[in-house]
Amino acid sequence: MYTIVIAEDEHWLRSELVEMVSRIGGEFAVVGEAVDGEDAWHMLNELWPSILLTDIRMPRMDGLQLIKEIDETGMPIVPIIISGYDEFTYAQQAVRYGVSEYLMKPVLQEELQDALKRSLTRMTMLGELNGCLKRINTFLDAVPTLDSRSRQSELDDLLRHIWNTPTAHTRSRGSIFSIFERKWIELIQGMDPSFQAAGTGGGWNERAETAETFRKLLESWSFVSVSQSGQETRQAMVRACDYIDRHYMQPLTLGQMAQRANLSPSYFGQLFKQYAGVSFIAYLNNVRIDKAKTLLLEEDIKIYEAAEMVGFVSLPHFNRMFKSLTGKTPNDYRKGMGLK
Repeated sequence: MYTIVIAEDEHWLRSELVEMVSRIGGEFAVVGEAVDGEDAWHMLNELWPSILLTDIRMPRMDGLQLIKEIDETGMPIVPIIISGYDEFTYAQQAVRYGVSEYLMKPVLQEELQDALKRSLTRMTMLGELNGCLKRINTFLDAVPTLDSRSRQSELDDLLRHIWNTPTAHTRSRGSIFSIFERKWIELIQGMDPSFQAAGTGGGWNERAETAETFRKLLESWSFVSVSQSGQETRQAMVRACDYIDRHYMQPLTLGQMAQRANLSPSYFGQLFKQYAGVSFIAYLNNVRIDKAKTLLLEEDIKIYEAAEMVGFVSLPHFNRMFKSLTGKTPNDYRKGMGLK
């Protein structure tokens, strides 16, 4: 399955793109919808999709800057540009950042399907690297729950896995290590903004030096985390969950929630998952679907109305998420409750 994050600030177009991907179906599925470039960046770092489908002109961070970040950090994600005719020159600039596909508005389903199929070879090449990044996320999420010996053992296993993963270019493996280093530094700086890591200067050619770099990061994380107030961070997460429970129908993002808690997005994301047991996006989806289940018991509320009332902009995305979390389609759920 090839997963897709869509970044588009126009509600109607984002919804239309989600529906197109749903109709294309097969091996493609939308896993995230971002309202701007900054929201998309946080989503990419949490979900690690195969594909980013992005508009160019968006608030806070535009599509070109977003793609530049992907290219410079070496993320194994295939970007596809959506551009208006008056933005063609911007789309040309994106080629420098590794974009091989861009679609003109209005986007036709056949054109989107062809672009996705043409990107399959590249996605297959990046698949193993994408898997490494998901393992990195799993490791960083688990670190707070492990004892010191298990942390080092898990870290050693992860580094061996990255070294043994086949890549088309040496630079690709180096990019994975750079992303791993960046994410860990962000977590430490979320606890201690004054923290500065020595870094490797971009060189990841020696196994021993690489292992030493991450051993030092593990030591730094352990030292800083001990000094943090557990009660204070717990209260911040309680407030975050309460806010989501009361404002789930709004277009909430990880970046917005982190800002409310006065924490970095990376550190907030880790704390939230540690507290709630699931990621921010998963928690938000669970709340929305639970609320939708209640609304669907009202016979005068249509399914698409329930989807909109709990914060979903796309009916296909709502239907897919509902079935993923409940095992039933919204229509089957209603029938099972004795409703039409």
